[in-house]
Amino acid sequence: MADLIDELSRYEPHLEVRLAIQPRMPQEHTVGTVAEADGMVWIGEGGQQGYAPDEVGEQLGWR
Repeated sequence: MADLIDELSRYEPHLEVRLAIQPRMPQEHTVGTVAEADGMVWIGEGGQQGYAPDEVGEQLGWR
């Protein structure tokens, strides 16, 4: 979990967090419930908001 906290600490705390999934056509999802099970922390998907801008795929190295 320290790796995720470390990554997120580089950004301003007021920014919203979104999950980008599906590299061929990136979708934008909100972060849902966070839970612990099987010795891991799980981040639930909170719902699709639409499609992510092209820049997101580029910044993630998907394009």
